[in-house]
Amino acid sequence: MVPFLSMVEKTMAENALDMSLDGEVGLAVREAGVALGARVEGVDLARDGDDDTIAELRELLLAHHLLVLPEQRLSALELERFGRRWGDLLTHPATRHRETDFVQWIGGKERMFKFFPGVHPFGGGWHSDMTWHATPPIITGLHAQRLPKSGGDTAFANQHLAYDTLDEETRARIGTLNAFHTGKVFGPEVEDSVHPVVRTHEESGRKALYVNGNFTKHIIGMPPDESEALLYRLFSHATRPEFVYRHHWQLHDLVLWDNRSVMHYAIADYEEPRIMHRIVVQGGVPR
Repeated sequence: MVPFLSMVEKTMAENALDMSLDGEVGLAVREAGVALGARVEGVDLARDGDDDTIAELRELLLAHHLLVLPEQRLSALELERFGRRWGDLLTHPATRHRETDFVQWIGGKERMFKFFPGVHPFGGGWHSDMTWHATPPIITGLHAQRLPKSGGDTAFANQHLAYDTLDEETRARIGTLNAFHTGKVFGPEVEDSVHPVVRTHEESGRKALYVNGNFTKHIIGMPPDESEALLYRLFSHATRPEFVYRHHWQLHDLVLWDNRSVMHYAIADYEEPRIMHRIVVQGGVPR
């Protein structure tokens, strides 16, 4: 078994790679969190979406799993155009923007939350986006349109680190397992899918945990009690504080993350409206 602290230190070193230097196209990059994340300044995506910029952003996302791009003043259609530079976009069975089906409109007065201990409003919980889909997103982008005076952060958890820090016996046990994911929370017509418990990233070759409390319901071929116990253990391990970056939103922040290696949690601790635009870039079948 690899010592836990050494794995964390390895990740810290990976995330700190020459963060003081600007990128090749003039991007200023610095660490956003210890476990994952980089803050990227010096780009205006409304005008600077050239091939070199997109290529560098791709490299940064692969290295850091999450990018914070502040002060991006994009309309819904501009966000859609930016998303298509990364691949085909998926629609979502929940709310859609009035101008395009490929940007999800999240929030508004009718979806305000109030926090009461013991109450978990719809939409909360750790998850990777749309794991119930046959070809779930490889990338999610969330763009802040309106924010509450306080609260409304989003937490992100590095699932490569979660996998790497499991003991060898558990990694061997789950390495060939598959789990059932359902999207029926969004409607009876929404599909279900079966995906590996451990996913291999198509570009980096790294393994990541790929189960979540919102959509993963049971492990295929395992007795219910054993499946529940194993999933509960994996859910708990996957979101340890050491693996987490918590983003405090500023208006016009655009946050991109790799949905293959990152889970997230929208913290519902606010009362005023919180409005976001979201895009999801279609991936392939998880392996």
